[in-house]
Order: sequence, then structure tokens, then C-alpha cells
Amino acid sequence: MFSSRLQSFVRRGAARLAAAIGFLRLSPNAVTLIGLGVTLVGAVLIALDQLWPAGLVLLLAGSFDILDGAVARVTGKMHRYGAFLDSTADRYGEGVTYLGLLYLLLVRDHRQLEPFLVAAALAGSFLVSYVRARAQSLGFSCDGGWFARPERIVVTALGLLTGQLAIMLWVLALATNLTAGQRIREVWQQHRAQLAADAASGDAAGGDAAGEIAASRDPSAASGRQPPASLAEPRPL
Repeated sequence: MFSSRLQSFVRRGAARLAAAIGFLRLSPNAVTLIGLGVTLVGAVLIALDQLWPAGLVLLLAGSFDILDGAVARVTGKMHRYGAFLDSTADRYGEGVTYLGLLYLLLVRDHRQLEPFLVAAALAGSFLVSYVRARAQSLGFSCDGGWFARPERIVVTALGLLTGQLAIMLWVLALATNLTAGQRIREVWQQHRAQLAADAASGDAAGGDAAGEIAASRDPSAASGRQPPASLAEPRPL
């Protein structure tokens, strides 16, 4: 949802900050784990009904989510395990954030509807990430949709800072599941395109094979010459 210009601006700022972090000799994995720890603090603040501080803490945790990749690029430590750890930490971070909201709404405030919205938002958030990971493991590209992780972080932080938890949860519950549906549709379209391409190549290969079989049975067809009239048609007796 965020414009590419805004994303490039954020990445440039993260790259400059990552260069400074590099002097502290922090590895990208350490930055990832620090960000997860900050997220845990934010989740505890949510559970304690400290919404304004929790919103600020979650924004800070989101900045670590950008910084770990920038540190990896600056230090040249881009490894597959780092990407795996980053994705896993993101899921844990989202999970504990929603658990904090669930504790606040269910145990402290005794709400009835909002806990179901928390569950729907949690399921949608996990599905958005799972659909992408599963699609990429099968060879599809799956980066579309409106509500990726940056959008979810911003909406959650805004909801906490303004205290509008119900509106925040409705937006998250609907937008995350809609995004998962968008990504499923994107993969389905790629699958259909692959099936059409395979069918077209199969028809072409089948036509070539049929031509070769016909040529082997009738050498004159392969050479383009017509058989003699005496052989082509029987004479009437």
C-alpha cells in the first residue's frame, strides 16, 4: 500500500543508520532479536493498558525490522538463515502483540466482540505471510496485496496511540484476510497461465510428433513428392 517512493526513502535512511550500527559490531541476527525483545515489551504494555507507550514501542520495534536487512546489506552478511530468523521473529512479534491485545480486551476489559476481531486479525496476518512463503516455495511470485507487514505495524501503532482499538481491529481483521485472498488469487492466475503455456507447448510438441510419425510411414510425404500415378490409384480392370 505504501508508495515505492516512501519505501525507497525509508530504505535510504535505514542504510545510513545501518552503517552507524555496523561500527557497534552488531550482527543482523542480533538486530532481529533486539527488535523481537522490543516487541515483547510493547505487548506487555498493551496487556497493562498502557496504550500510548505501547504504540511508540511498537513503532520502534518496526524500525528494527527494517534495520536488520539494512545491516545485512551494509556488512555483507546476507545469509539464508538470517532471512529465516527474521521471518520467524516477525511471526512471534505479531503473535505476542495480538496476545497482549487479547489479554487486555478479554481479561481486563471483559469485551465480547473485540476478542473475536483479534483472532480474525491474527489469522489474517499469519495467512498473508504463509501464503507468500508457500507460494514462493512452489516457484510462484507473491508480493501483492494491500496489507503487508509494514502496513499492519503502522495501523496497529496508530490504533494504540489514538486509543481507537475497535476501529484498528476491524481494519486489521478485514484488510489482512482480504490481502490473503488477493495473494491466493495472484497465485491462481499464475497457475492458470502456466497451465495454458504447458497446454500450448504440449499441442506444438504433439503436432511435431504426429508429423514425424506420418513421415516415417510415408517417405514420399516427408520428401514432398507425390507417388507415381500407377501407385497412387489402382487402374480399372
